[in-house]
Amino acid sequence: MTFSQLEDDVLVYPGTGGYNFTASGNILKGQGVVLADDFTVKVPSDSNSKLLGIALSNVTDNKKVCIYGPLNIVRCILSGSVSAGTKVGVIPEGYISPNATHKNAIVVKGTTTTGKGEILILW
Repeated sequence: MTFSQLEDDVLVYPGTGGYNFTASGNILKGQGVVLADDFTVKVPSDSNSKLLGIALSNVTDNKKVCIYGPLNIVRCILSGSVSAGTKVGVIPEGYISPNATHKNAIVVKGTTTTGKGEILILW
């Protein structure tokens, strides 16, 4: 499944704010990202990584990207039908899913199909 970029603003309710990292590979607005190296993030290739945050914009490899992480409520792309209150994490292609190994976010606005939702990222 190819990731469909989020069209709306990412930030719903600010908590700790956004942080700048360097992109390892291309990243699309709304994708969930994980830590790849020192101050570097990437879209995960497996379901075993811990969600660091959601990308604020589209960026190409080695460019700066703002990430909204823990204690922010952000829009993202949920994989499939996910209800509010469900614990979720990040899976390949940057989708947010209850099928992730590490679930460090809670859905605050769900969806009945793969599509836009809102999550509170915990740590």
